[in-house]
Amino acid sequence: MIFTFLLSLPVYADYKPIERQYSAQYRTEINQIIKKEIPISKREVKKIFKEVQEEKNQNVKTVIIEQGINSIIFEFYMKLINKTDKYVHIKQDIPPTDWYGDLKIIITPYLEYNNADINKINSFLNYALEKQLELERKF
Repeated sequence: MIFTFLLSLPVYADYKPIERQYSAQYRTEINQIIKKEIPISKREVKKIFKEVQEEKNQNVKTVIIEQGINSIIFEFYMKLINKTDKYVHIKQDIPPTDWYGDLKIIITPYLEYNNADINKINSFLNYALEKQLELERKF
């Protein structure tokens, strides 16, 4: 149990504030990414449905269902982290992971503190997770 706790510590790295003079610019750039990338990510989620429907091999279908939408969410959060890293070097705080939840934990304080449009992110995340559940039930 202690080992698990110690492994999770890097995920909850210290928040390093973005310098005040760059906060407005950061917010603008992050909101542009959100505005641009969410529609693209939603289209990618829809493509996952097509891939699953067209796939004949059940094993491949299962892999697409398990990894497809999660990888889209992961890539979305990586774009936010890449932009944030331009202002505050946070990439070194990210543990080796393929789970978007770790990325969300790291980026959320920056988004909240700088008043980024978190509602759109949460809406996209809810949409993607609903589609994930639909995929799991349907196929």
